[in-house]
Amino acid sequence: MEVVKVSSKGQIVIPKSLREKLGIKEGEYLLIFSRGDVIVMKKLNIDVEEILKEGEEAAKSLGVSEEDVAKAVRKVRYGE
Repeated sequence: MEVVKVSSKGQIVIPKSLREKLGIKEGEYLLIFSRGDVIVMKKLNIDVEEILKEGEEAAKSLGVSEEDVAKAVRKVRYGE
């Protein structure tokens, strides 16, 4: 168990011992979410960059623009 301090930018440092134990390397992605008052972080064992690239290619082939996506997100988030 470790204690970390939150910076003024809301950042924390994952202790080296945990990074080594979990094999977390620079540039890798973590999923973060809350369960009540607990923050959970999980190492993603997938290639997020590849998934994003595939999504962009699929959107282009369907004629979906970035603005279309932005409008859909605003609609879901804010009911616009």
